[in-house]
Amino acid sequence: MADAAGALGVVADVTDAAAMHAAVAAAVGRFGGLDGVFNNAGTEQAGAAMIAAGDYPLDDFDRVIAINLKGMLIAMQAELPAMLAAGRGAIVNTASVMGWFASAGMAAYAASKHGAVGLTKAAALDYAGRGIRVNALLPGAVRTPMLTERAFVANPGYEAVAGTMHPIGRLAEPEEVAEAAAWLLSDRASFVTGATLAVDGGFSAM
Repeated sequence: MADAAGALGVVADVTDAAAMHAAVAAAVGRFGGLDGVFNNAGTEQAGAAMIAAGDYPLDDFDRVIAINLKGMLIAMQAELPAMLAAGRGAIVNTASVMGWFASAGMAAYAASKHGAVGLTKAAALDYAGRGIRVNALLPGAVRTPMLTERAFVANPGYEAVAGTMHPIGRLAEPEEVAEAAAWLLSDRASFVTGATLAVDGGFSAM
């Protein structure tokens, strides 16, 4: 459905290749092309619970990888043909600071986000000579329902320390991550590809 401002909303499952191709086709049909995309779908692991790697349920590991990593590849495979046809485009993938680091109890999430960084870099090299830039955002803790309504609930005590884990002393707001994505998608970042931009309040500087 399109709103008064001309935006188009399409519901699609990132693990379903046919659904993602249909979503991109709807956008291209509505707007005439695809200049940039922000692949920002993702999930937390095991209901946000921290579980040691040796005890991690394999079915949930598969689910996290399917959404956070394979879903990113499926999305790009749906998006790239339209960009290749135009000879230009920009893709921003959401990874996480857990794509550089890890934390005890986060085997599936950290593995998926490390994979997202590697996938982004590989895609950037695949298409750098064809006018398409591919970059990754690495947010720290962001004030979203995934964190405030699930991770904080599943892990008592986490809420009290989450903000202080960042040198800046607070959680990120979603708009702050969106501003970074908007810059990477814009022509102001025209010489930036294969980059991993931390939006983490200084977490990765420690």
